[in-house]
Amino acid sequence: MAGADLQPMAEQAAEFLKVLANANRMMIVCHLLGGERSVADLEAELGIRQPTLSQQLGILREAGIIAGRREAKSVIYRLTDERARPLIALMNSLFCGQPVAPAVLPAGPGPSRPASLGEAAAFPTIRRRSAP
Repeated sequence: MAGADLQPMAEQAAEFLKVLANANRMMIVCHLLGGERSVADLEAELGIRQPTLSQQLGILREAGIIAGRREAKSVIYRLTDERARPLIALMNSLFCGQPVAPAVLPAGPGPSRPASLGEAAAFPTIRRRSAP
């Protein structure tokens, strides 16, 4: 695939990663991997105060990564963008020592396993020039 063809996909991936590139939002999505959670549950489990939690939930909701539904006086959130599932599972594996469950990895076209170091990836490698 030519570099120009990759540009729109690279921009989309960068925007997606920007939304998740926040510790609080990453923890929220990580907890939603296990299933639906109410705002009160997330607040108690994550130790994020309500104003901050509401702000971060709003960012994730606006990006389409999560969705909420009202149940009596509670709002229950769930993960809606399935691209986040394998990404957060991989982050758990890399940084928390939790193995990636096969059910979390995406199905369909593409490699059946993650690329190992040295293998070609979907995006070109950016190499920095060494100082003279």
